Amino acid sequence: MGKIARTAKNLFSFPKGAFVVNHKYLYINTSNHYVKKEDRKTKGERGYTGHDQACIGVVMNPDDENCRQFYANKFYHEKILNKDLNKGQNKKQPELPEPPETADSVSVGFHCFISNAAEQKNLISALTEVFGTEDTRQILDLANYMISRESAVMQHYPAWAREHALFSETIRDDSFLGKFLRDSLTIPKINCFKKKWASQNIGDGKVYLCYDSTNVNSQAEGVCIVQKGFAKDDKTLPQVNTDYVVRQADGMPLTYMHSPGSVADIAQAQEMIKFFDGITDKDGKTVGIVLVCDRGYISEKNLKQMDEAGIGYLLMLRTSFGLHAKLCDKFAGEIHAFDKMLSSPDDEKYGITDEVKLLDKGRTCYAHVIWSENLYKEKRSAFDLDAQERKARLAAFIQDSSNLSFTSEEIEKNVDELTRRLFTLKLEKSTPKIVQQKTGTGRGAKTEGVLTETFRITGFSDNIGALDRERMKCGMYVLVSSEKITAQQAIDAYSKRDCVEKMFEALKSHMGMDKIGVTSEEAIHGKGLVWFVASILYSMLSNGTSALRARDKKHFTVPAMVDELEAIKADKDLASGTYGRRYKLTKRQGDILGCWGIKEKDIDECIDAQL
Repeated sequence: MGKIARTAKNLFSFPKGAFVVNHKYLYINTSNHYVKKEDRKTKGERGYTGHDQACIGVVMNPDDENCRQFYANKFYHEKILNKDLNKGQNKKQPELPEPPETADSVSVGFHCFISNAAEQKNLISALTEVFGTEDTRQILDLANYMISRESAVMQHYPAWAREHALFSETIRDDSFLGKFLRDSLTIPKINCFKKKWASQNIGDGKVYLCYDSTNVNSQAEGVCIVQKGFAKDDKTLPQVNTDYVVRQADGMPLTYMHSPGSVADIAQAQEMIKFFDGITDKDGKTVGIVLVCDRGYISEKNLKQMDEAGIGYLLMLRTSFGLHAKLCDKFAGEIHAFDKMLSSPDDEKYGITDEVKLLDKGRTCYAHVIWSENLYKEKRSAFDLDAQERKARLAAFIQDSSNLSFTSEEIEKNVDELTRRLFTLKLEKSTPKIVQQKTGTGRGAKTEGVLTETFRITGFSDNIGALDRERMKCGMYVLVSSEKITAQQAIDAYSKRDCVEKMFEALKSHMGMDKIGVTSEEAIHGKGLVWFVASILYSMLSNGTSALRARDKKHFTVPAMVDELEAIKADKDLASGTYGRRYKLTKRQGDILGCWGIKEKDIDECIDAQL
């Protein structure tokens, strides 16, 4: 062993696996080898693993058993230390290729569904006629992204696009998409497409269209359409109103409209009525349109406008509408009869139809007074509580005014009409008094004292008949139709109005429409179009698979089916650079695609065409 420098620079800690020999020298195992039985230096029945050893230095303090430092020799510096230092530098790393634009594993299933379903329903042709081929492809890709990712945040689109088959030839970044929504999807083109799509899909004969609106929050500043409005959750948030009209038969969206957040529902409806005024089906025939709306859209102007446009309506009457109280009073005593019973799967209902006029000079329409057991249970307890409070207030008033006398007008002023109806006042004549009253009209009018009869209120009693009648009215509501239909037909048509509410729920929960996420009015309209196309595709998937959902509601919801189709992927062959499926379709995937006549070969053809 050569001379070892006993300096601080040459002092090292014991390496892993080192061991001391003769209390002084430090060794390590440099290699392992197997010693056969016949090569053993000592007797034994079998071979063993031997070790090649090398000395790497001397222990700094051999007398200290806990000493874990040593002075290194030449072997350690040349064979061990330098090897470790140069390990990463001497190893040559292969140069990695640049990442491709498209990932090595690409989702193709939902893209294949969109390609086939949109073609079958002429959505692609309608879009192409208005926006051209290239822009149509980008619209379909963005609609696919919204449903697939359940988001409308465009910053994430490029990452999503790398792993999905696209209609577009290239992956666009979010800057391009912002300009695309703002500049390419112009309002004239959007209006043209909406008219074309509505005419193409409205149907023929008499069709029921469900109409409703929702508000979408926006943080965009300085944009005219973004205004504070009538949001139910928070009226302080700026918003954009979005109206949708959905075909009741299958929930297919026909058109939509954006308006400033401050515009009331009644005013919005006037623009939608204008849109459908004179709309025809694809064969040019005028369609019998019936708009199904909730109570927020009734106004004298809207009713006149629908009458002039020849558009029918089925509306729920507001309780504040004078006719509502008159109809409920008229039929409260007779509606709960066996011959008035209606067919309803989850509720006991009764109904009466009466010919009425909503407007003094308007056309005749038909009021359908409905009594619902569920509504009755919901509102009865509130009425009972109100009646008890009225009773307590009346008793307190009578006690406080026991020495006072009132004219009939003063009694009406102090005790409201409903309380007088529910509780019969006990009156005792008192001394008449002079009351100042106006006589005559115009310049000849004058005030003079008139001797008027007065009464003391000595008590009251429950009007059992009136209380029972008001209780019965708790379960009543009124539908009004422009056409003569039965009460059964009215509730059947109105009960399906939730199809538009379900579409709003899907847009906000599964397509990212809970926030607008753009900063200009042009982009708001552009993004609204993409949402509309996404809602059409969503409806297509839902409608086409209703038979599957009838037997299995859990696995064939639209989000669950999108996940199933997203799992169909094409993987890249690194040798040839071509894409192909590695796995066959599952039964659920086959069932979903089978509803649209899509087979495995169609998916393979889609892969060959797009990748």
